[in-house]
Amino acid sequence: MTKPAESFSSEHQWPVDKAALAVFLDSLGHCGEVVSLFIKPRPAVSVSGSQEQRLQEFLQRAGALAEQTLMGPVDADDVQYAMLNRLEFEGSLVGVLRGGGCHGSNRHLSLAELRKQVAEMLEAVFPEPFSALWVYRFDRMDWCEWMRAATDCAGYLAWQPERDLWWLLCVCDED
Repeated sequence: MTKPAESFSSEHQWPVDKAALAVFLDSLGHCGEVVSLFIKPRPAVSVSGSQEQRLQEFLQRAGALAEQTLMGPVDADDVQYAMLNRLEFEGSLVGVLRGGGCHGSNRHLSLAELRKQVAEMLEAVFPEPFSALWVYRFDRMDWCEWMRAATDCAGYLAWQPERDLWWLLCVCDED
């Protein structure tokens, strides 16, 4: 019989204090409510197995921590996702900023400015030589209570294997 994996708590959160991240999160905040959690799990999430198994383990362990945020209860059983590389992740984040939530709140910013914000943020948070990222983009938004109620939302889980740093990033807007 295997022992159940330890749940994450606020003790597993990792402080990331970067000016470029603050600028990005401020712009993202115009798209809706934002949950941004950096997590260094102990014990580490198993790197063996499939991407699906790694995601399932993370979401099961993150459930208690997510419930302390706007996200509410997490249902990790039926998650649909796409894997993105770093450039696809960057483009997806630019698209979310450009969309501006339900009301197009960021449309006053140029596409070049949005691209610059995202690129600077990613470089600050995940710099060389730690720039490799595995990113799960949630394609069906019923995996947590908060997203089920949203009109417009986006969710990502990025993993930087070299530092075993995970970033759960979600934005939801209700019209």
